[in-house]
Amino acid sequence: WIMMRLKAAFFTMASQTRVAAVSTSRATRGSSVRGCGNAGKACSSGQRNQTTSSSSSYFNNTVQKVDQSDVWGTSKELYEEAGGVGGGGRVRQHINPFKKELQVPSKSPNWHEVFKDCNLPLEVDVGCGSGRFLLARARASEGKANFFGMDIRHKLIDRSNKWARLMGVEENVFYLSTNATVSFESVLREYPGKVSFISIQYPDPHFKKRHHKRRIVQQEFIEMVGRIIDEDGHVFLQSDVHEVILDMHNRFKDSDAFRLATSQEVFDLASRNSVAMDAEEESSFDTLLLDTDGWIKVNPTGIPTEREVHAQSDGEDVYRSVFRRNV
Repeated sequence: WIMMRLKAAFFTMASQTRVAAVSTSRATRGSSVRGCGNAGKACSSGQRNQTTSSSSSYFNNTVQKVDQSDVWGTSKELYEEAGGVGGGGRVRQHINPFKKELQVPSKSPNWHEVFKDCNLPLEVDVGCGSGRFLLARARASEGKANFFGMDIRHKLIDRSNKWARLMGVEENVFYLSTNATVSFESVLREYPGKVSFISIQYPDPHFKKRHHKRRIVQQEFIEMVGRIIDEDGHVFLQSDVHEVILDMHNRFKDSDAFRLATSQEVFDLASRNSVAMDAEEESSFDTLLLDTDGWIKVNPTGIPTEREVHAQSDGEDVYRSVFRRNV
């Protein structure tokens, strides 16, 4: 009986030791995940589920330049002044667009309250994320266009509008939290000017087959884009996931409302955005602009997104295509 009691006590102590060790290991891994930061690189599956959003998380050695500003022309001090996102400082990276509250079409904002001049052409970034792409586009345009970002994550949108005010571009930049797959047309159809440019960059890939219906570019969305964009407008698609860009590209290509832009049209777009391209004297537009698979080699907007900066710094391929309205 005594030996049985001693064995029971021994196994109880061993079990408690294993539980403590596992708990410590999980806590350590959790701390590592929380300290990952939001540098835009792929982390472990646990790290990809949520995005850390400290005020200067994107201001790192990858995007920093010698003048202490990042590639979007903003400084670490601006990030710190704006602070992190509200409500606890974390933003879910993946949100189900089929949530009940996200299926109600958003109303159009009062454009005359949003922009100083509503007759300027409008550029729209669908799934704008943190909004830095449009901030840089606005600075480069010097008041010649308006810029509108749409994203499903309202915490990022609130911070983006704050950044626009701090940078002094709020008269030409505005962000709205909405589900673009549902509200694209209802939000933009009353804009007084022309919608001249629509970009869809690095959208959530939703890799699982049963989640493909969550992707932004669906047939209904393309039809809405066709009804909103000006007949001289451009649709710019970009991703570092070949499966995703191919899906978007083929959907627009198969639509009667759009056609693939010619190399000359892409070159003209890049030239208007002052994109420098090294060309040999006898280079054709195709050789200059397209890779061997027909994807556009240079970003014709001249402004990278955060994901583009990190993808290229890691040596990853980036795929791009541009479409025009069929008229």
